[in-house]
Amino acid sequence: MLLFMDQFREARTSMIIPAFRDMRIRAKLVSVTLFLIVVSLLSVTYFSVHGFGKALRGAAEEDLEHLVRNVRAMCRLQEEMVENEAMRNLSVAANVMYRDGMNAFIDSSKEIRFEAVNRFSGEILPLKVPALMLGEVALADNTQVVDRIQKLLGGICSVFQRVEGKGLLRITTTITGKDGKRATGILLPAQSPVTRAILAGEIYRGRAYESGGWYVVSCQPITDKEGGVVGALCVGVKEKGGSTLKHEIKSIKVAKTGYVYVMDSKGVLRIHPAKEGVNIINSKDSSGFEYIRALAEDAISHGEGYIGTIRYQWANPELGEKRPRSKLLKYTYFKPWDWIIAAGSYEEEIYSPFHRTERFIFIIALIALGLGVFLTLALSKALTRPIKELTEVTTKMLGGDLSQRVRVRGADEIGVLGTSFNRMVAQIEHYTKNLEKIVEARTSELKESREKYRDTSRFLNSILDSATEYGIIALDFYGNIIEFNKGAEKLFGWKKEELINRENIGITILPADREKGIQEQMSKRTRKEGVCEMEMNRIRKNGEIFPVLTTVTAIKDPSGKTVGFVEIIRDLTERKSLERELRETKDFLENIMESSVDGILTTDLKGKLTYTNRAMEDMLQYSRDEVLGTHISRFYVRGIQEAREIMALLRSVERAENYEMEVKRKDGTVLTILTSLFLLRNEQGEVIGTAGIFKDITEQKLLQEKLKAAQARMVEASKMRALGELVAGVAHELNNPLMASQILLHVILENLPKDFPERERLELIGKCNDRIEKIVEHLREFSRQTEPVFKLIDINLPVENALMITEQQLLNHGINVVRKLSKGLPPVEGDLNQLEQVFLNLISNARDALDDTEGAKQLTISSGLVEERGTQWVTVAVKDNGVGISPENLDRVFEPFFSTKPVGRGTGLGLSLCYGIIEAHKGRIEINSYQGQGTEVRILLPARDSGKG
Repeated sequence: MLLFMDQFREARTSMIIPAFRDMRIRAKLVSVTLFLIVVSLLSVTYFSVHGFGKALRGAAEEDLEHLVRNVRAMCRLQEEMVENEAMRNLSVAANVMYRDGMNAFIDSSKEIRFEAVNRFSGEILPLKVPALMLGEVALADNTQVVDRIQKLLGGICSVFQRVEGKGLLRITTTITGKDGKRATGILLPAQSPVTRAILAGEIYRGRAYESGGWYVVSCQPITDKEGGVVGALCVGVKEKGGSTLKHEIKSIKVAKTGYVYVMDSKGVLRIHPAKEGVNIINSKDSSGFEYIRALAEDAISHGEGYIGTIRYQWANPELGEKRPRSKLLKYTYFKPWDWIIAAGSYEEEIYSPFHRTERFIFIIALIALGLGVFLTLALSKALTRPIKELTEVTTKMLGGDLSQRVRVRGADEIGVLGTSFNRMVAQIEHYTKNLEKIVEARTSELKESREKYRDTSRFLNSILDSATEYGIIALDFYGNIIEFNKGAEKLFGWKKEELINRENIGITILPADREKGIQEQMSKRTRKEGVCEMEMNRIRKNGEIFPVLTTVTAIKDPSGKTVGFVEIIRDLTERKSLERELRETKDFLENIMESSVDGILTTDLKGKLTYTNRAMEDMLQYSRDEVLGTHISRFYVRGIQEAREIMALLRSVERAENYEMEVKRKDGTVLTILTSLFLLRNEQGEVIGTAGIFKDITEQKLLQEKLKAAQARMVEASKMRALGELVAGVAHELNNPLMASQILLHVILENLPKDFPERERLELIGKCNDRIEKIVEHLREFSRQTEPVFKLIDINLPVENALMITEQQLLNHGINVVRKLSKGLPPVEGDLNQLEQVFLNLISNARDALDDTEGAKQLTISSGLVEERGTQWVTVAVKDNGVGISPENLDRVFEPFFSTKPVGRGTGLGLSLCYGIIEAHKGRIEINSYQGQGTEVRILLPARDSGKG
């Protein structure tokens, strides 16, 4: 203080006294020139008023523009301050949460129930979720973590758990509801921006309304050991300046009646002296122009930084105005809050200072002209006397007498100067008396600040030292190490003392990465985005290279300038090893399945295919990309019904073996499949899908069918052989009495006169004996077992032979036989006995069908010639008007042992044998049948002279 007084005396001795002497001389000169100046001003005033007015108008609009910019700057500053605080709090909260090296994971053995409330729709959903654990603690049952974070940082803190398919569920929080309880159970659905950012592994920053106020919140993902997102940690800082900012904006006045107001992009007033919450988007001026809509569209389309101007005619009906006046409005858009800031008033009020200044200048000019002479005479004396007195008093004050005061006679410049001297001396006296008290109080404040800083420093150091699973390194702006915790010592092998203020972080980075400029890239990204997270390889003191997950955040000074960085490093060696083992196991199993000759596929619970191997692709003729994601039932012949029956079977028995079904290939071919099916379960034992191993047994089934048919033919051949032997024996036995009968009849006829009355009847007996002989001879020929002999024959011959054997039987059954056999048909190449057997079987089937028919019974046998695609075919058709064959049985009539006849009336082999014989003759069988109308069986054999066959 004494030093200050010495400097004060020195300044006044060397400067003030000479200055006062000069002032007396200049006062006389001023009095002489004053009159000339006044006269000159009068001449200049008139010419400068108009130019000054134009400049003043521009200045008024610039002031209005500056006002809008300043309001926007206030909003921006408010936003940045709170956002930075929220991000800092989030970083500290994460360190507190993981300070004991505990890992977060999902424990499916513990389940917690919530009555969840959808944050967007308000819908209440009962949920049962597995417990989210932090070490040994279930976060949903423990609020110590969030309470400790709130106690340290203030604001709010919440932990959310990921719910598959639902979103994020708040399971613990410091927020309380209206009932005073913790506000848990809030569900942020999948479409929430918070949920989308967290599930993408990103940090979310935004605003939220909680506990009756707005908070700026920051959230980061909570991950398990594998890096999967299992939840989110969120902290919030209350917008402390919200009401203050609103009050400040409301208090701003523009001219006489103007003001500043804020609305959102939809036209709802957010800040207004009288109409907050009112939507004014459709407001029109006196000419019908929707000036608010135009203002909003222009501001939003140009974005931030743009200052728009709009003029419109307005008459305020609330003030009783009838004549519209022109209004000037400046506006801009603040996108983070969706605010449109506008300020303005009537133009006449804005420019009123110009009009007043103009009038004032003219008045002053007139007054100055009148007083010019008077001032010139009086000014010299008026200036000189006070300056002289002021000089004397100042000299005494310089001598140390601070009790001296300048005598003030008026309020002119000299009086103001004297008053200032008096105040200055009084302040010096006051400061002298209270200096010691001020110094003592300031010293006490500094001590308290140092203690608080030491406490905070000790707390942060304890956090750093406790994080032994994570390396935490603090760096200055150039990457030099200034802090190195125990976790970092454990990771890298260096001691803290070896590195702090001695080494650069580059010592832990691979030389190849340093050459690529990885440090500069991480630094730029951190400064630009606020955080840099990436996986990379680092090097230990012993030269060992290992994988890490590194997260770098910026350290900023109060001005927001980046002055350093904090790097948090996690060793990924174990995780990478597990991933590699999992990959190798997966590849091994896939190689086994891809090498399998049987088809293998898996589905989810909805029946959609999730995997098919190469053998399955070959079997179905579909590529993997064509079938994955499609429903398995598309390949089943029985479709969705087959899929439902399989699923019901697996739910009851878990595993099914040798299950036979039919599937369709891409080309429509039906395959018979033998499959083994079983359910797939996850680690928790929950059913997640099905799997099946498919074996194509189509060829095997065909071979089995052919074997059965061959066996059937062998049985039939054996029966026919036995029948042939029987018929041959019967024919032999019949021939003896028949020959005797014929001899006796011949003798009788020879001895009887020619006019004997009964002679015709005896001759008829002879004809019957001839027919019996012919039939017996044919039976002997038919039953003779010989190898098939293919030769040219008339197709009508085997038909007549079959009718010869069966015609009387048909007549006995009341069946009318109609022959329509064409003459002169080309011959066919075939075995007579086999073709006769075919027609015998067809006639026998027609007889059985007609036996079940009421009314007239008719069997029509016809032969003919047709041409198809240049080939001639000889046809034989056997048609009845019997009961017919049902559509579901028509496709199965050629199957061995298939029969619709009652037991004892048929073996089911007749048509199967016919089919085999006609196929051996290079022909074909066609069947047309309608229930209640009858059946027609058509035999087609290639004509021999057609050149084909």
